[in-house]
Amino acid sequence: GDEPQTSAASKPNMSESDHFLRNIKSKKRLVRKGAMLFNEKASKGIDFLVSAGLFADPPTPDSVASFLRNGIVVGLKKHAVGAYLGEVGKPRAAGKSPPVWERDWFHKDVLSTYCSLFRFEGQSLLDGLRMFLASFRLPGEAQQIDRILQAFSDTCCQVCEESVSGRLKLFSTDPKRASDAAYLLSFSIIMLNTDLHNTNIREDRKMKLEDFIRNNTNYGADIT
Repeated sequence: GDEPQTSAASKPNMSESDHFLRNIKSKKRLVRKGAMLFNEKASKGIDFLVSAGLFADPPTPDSVASFLRNGIVVGLKKHAVGAYLGEVGKPRAAGKSPPVWERDWFHKDVLSTYCSLFRFEGQSLLDGLRMFLASFRLPGEAQQIDRILQAFSDTCCQVCEESVSGRLKLFSTDPKRASDAAYLLSFSIIMLNTDLHNTNIREDRKMKLEDFIRNNTNYGADIT
């Protein structure tokens, strides 16, 4: 019998496939360059990604949050992520028009969106905090740490095991009180971790189990 004929339409179009792969490689190179620039200065990196067409012009908080969450694999440094997340941003000022990604409302939305990209459901607050802090490095300034922890608490307190919808149901049914409890517990855990690993603290001055329990037994009538 005759050999079965393969139509031209059923043959893989190698030129289209090559073009597709080249586009992916080119895009990855641009994202990597954007990450390197971001590590030097956040505004410079975002500006490059906008000009390269990888972010919309102007960019959205969602796109920047996704870049911060996933950019580690292409060279984004954890300290640069933490610095941007903790930044309060610039307010509106007469005669000045900073790029949208430097504005205060934009930073706030990026931080909130970034927190929402984690799956805290079914996790204890401790495990959620561990996962969260593994993705970037906390900045050193107290106000920046406070801002980041508050955003984490607002998100995690709604779905973690200690939440009203979780297995343990330890937090208040009131979202504000639940967030406050999550914030105080998170801060206490970080302080415990610092205390444990700080070689400048004498062994007899380090926090003991009963100290930690006492600090987190009753946050007051306004919270729990």
